[in-house]
Parts: sequence; structure tokens; C-alpha cells
Amino acid sequence: MSEFDDSKRIALERQGWHCLRCGTNIHDPSRWPGRSGHHRQLRRAADPQVRHSPANIIELCGSGDTGCHGWVHQHVAEAERLGLIVPLGGDPLATPVRDWQGRWLRLNQDGTATPLTIQEILTIQTKGMTNARE
Repeated sequence: MSEFDDSKRIALERQGWHCLRCGTNIHDPSRWPGRSGHHRQLRRAADPQVRHSPANIIELCGSGDTGCHGWVHQHVAEAERLGLIVPLGGDPLATPVRDWQGRWLRLNQDGTATPLTIQEILTIQTKGMTNARE
């Protein structure tokens, strides 16, 4: 298995086999026929140390054109606000992501996720994502 395949498996387990954005069960193909690994920061732009790591990979329903994966690519500004996309110059390790349950999480290199503190969430809500990374 490649590092990317390993990270997709880890992301699925971390997410409890749900699409990170909508919460659809993506384990059962009869309920949803598609899922795909999404690089929060573009492969070609990401630091090689995090490019294919669990901190940069999330699992979404659909493909790059359909489902939530398609939505992320069609709504870049909103996806950045939710941490689903990490802009150039950003750090996937420092950029939290909001899941389908409304939880803000910091994705770690080891495949775990750390919930943000109330203060960190308030910073995102009042000052935006850029300040949450500082």
C-alpha cells in the first residue's frame, strides 16, 4: 500500500466511516456508491512531510466532481473557512477542520484528531481561520 492509501484508511477510521463534511456512511457501498481521499492542501503544493499524511487527508463522499468532494472543489472559499482546503502557504498540521457534527478538530500526523478548545473555536468564529493558525 502507498502512503496515500494508508492515510485514506486511517482517515476513514478516524472519521468512523463517515464523510467528513456531510456525515454520510461511506463504508456501505449500497448506501453511497462513492468515496475518495481528499488532499486538504494540493499535492503539488504541500510540504512533502505532510503531503500524503493523515493530517492532510480526509475522506469525502463522491469524487472530485460529485458529492461532497465535488462541493469542496466548487466552493473553495467556504471549504477554506471550514478547513477542508488549506491554502498555499498554510500548514495542514496547524489548520483545523470542521466535521459534519460541527466539531472543530486538529488533524495529527499519527492519524488522531484533537478537538479544539473553546477559546480556539471562538477565535475562528470571531477572527477567522488565519488567526486560528497563529
